[in-house]
Amino acid sequence: MLSIREAGVTEILEATMSELLQVRNLEMSYYTNGGRVRAVDDVSFDVKPGEVVGIVGESGCGKTAVSLSILRLLPSPPAKIEGGEILFEGQDLVRLSGERLRRIRGDDIAMIFQEPMTSLNPVYTIGNQLIEAIRLHQQLEGKAVRNRAIEMLKLVGIPRADEVIDEYPHRFSGGMRQRAMIAMALSCDPKLLIADEPTTALDVTIQAQILELMRDLKERLHTAIIFITHDLSVIAEMADRVLVMYAGKIVEQGSVVDLFHDPQHPYTQGLIGSRPSMDVERKRLEFIPGSVPNPLHMPGGCPFHPRCPHAMQICRREMPGETQGENEHGVRCWLHLDKSDDQARPLRAAVGAAEE
Repeated sequence: MLSIREAGVTEILEATMSELLQVRNLEMSYYTNGGRVRAVDDVSFDVKPGEVVGIVGESGCGKTAVSLSILRLLPSPPAKIEGGEILFEGQDLVRLSGERLRRIRGDDIAMIFQEPMTSLNPVYTIGNQLIEAIRLHQQLEGKAVRNRAIEMLKLVGIPRADEVIDEYPHRFSGGMRQRAMIAMALSCDPKLLIADEPTTALDVTIQAQILELMRDLKERLHTAIIFITHDLSVIAEMADRVLVMYAGKIVEQGSVVDLFHDPQHPYTQGLIGSRPSMDVERKRLEFIPGSVPNPLHMPGGCPFHPRCPHAMQICRREMPGETQGENEHGVRCWLHLDKSDDQARPLRAAVGAAEE
């Protein structure tokens, strides 16, 4: 029979192993000539096996910085991870040596970058670049590694894979280049795939094909996906859970159904309200006034308060903690703090003063 202490340790280990990726209180900054830029500020989230987690927000909100921090692909200097943990199957990626991290990067965790033409080397064939990853992580040689590369190109729907494997990237269309990048990312059967705006540079028809391909591969290979985009329609179609980022912070997170049907944070409401809809007749689209703040001159308190229609005095002074609602729907906003929470007391005082 386990002692209380042993039982507690066992519960912690079981909880850790049930999550494929656990990001805890991650902080990352860039040190520039103009000063320190905190690109990722106290970010925490989990990814379960086979789950699609979407990260949304305007450009400059820290989405890509989070993904590059997970794989430690940020140039150092100027970038520096200053705190927190990135636990992948119980291993803290922040503290792994370079050699151990390289075994995970590309093998257990793979990434699809935003622009395939700048991610593919123009002087090597598609086959050479695909074979390099397979040979490094799968320990295949000779004909076996080439056959594996052809198999992956077929898997992502590239026709005549046995012929085009010897073509250079410039001979591929944008959609085919993106498919080749997906083939490279999936060639080692990763447990986690990070897709950084993989459909941004593609037309609508090719975008739909790529999304359908990723859904199909998720079902077949049970690969977890972190899907980064600013396109909420893509998130509605792809994600199980959504993280909304603003100024390096997660301001709201929850299931895709809860987030779209009951957005809590004014920023999330603004993003969803700015989408065109065929169900609602409007003379003009709604918009969020202003722009993302300069990271070198971040406003105090909640960083969204200069653009928020509901901003109060306390919003200018303090950043609220996260309030957890039903179905693990979390929001960081003074408007939604539970009345029993100690942080809600100054809010009630501020609201009372405003009403007077």
